[in-house]
Amino acid sequence: MTVNEMIERLQEVAEEGFGECELRLAFQPRWPLQFVIGGVATPDDESRGMGEPDEERDDEASVVYLTEGDHPSDDSPYAPSWVFTAAR
Repeated sequence: MTVNEMIERLQEVAEEGFGECELRLAFQPRWPLQFVIGGVATPDDESRGMGEPDEERDDEASVVYLTEGDHPSDDSPYAPSWVFTAAR
């Protein structure tokens, strides 16, 4: 999934009335866990983090990462198993 595809899907979700819902990361379908989204990291962040000037971007080799935060503080650390079959 690309960043633009993610934005498009999230826009659809917002238009369906879920725009104010918290976004979480669910993973490991056989032992489903959930985390809040901790942040977003881009290749430019790596260069800046290493004190290097921004380099020319190679869009085909670039990856944007969503990082996990903590388990939800007010909910179980386990994600419902249905999220893996329902995801689109």
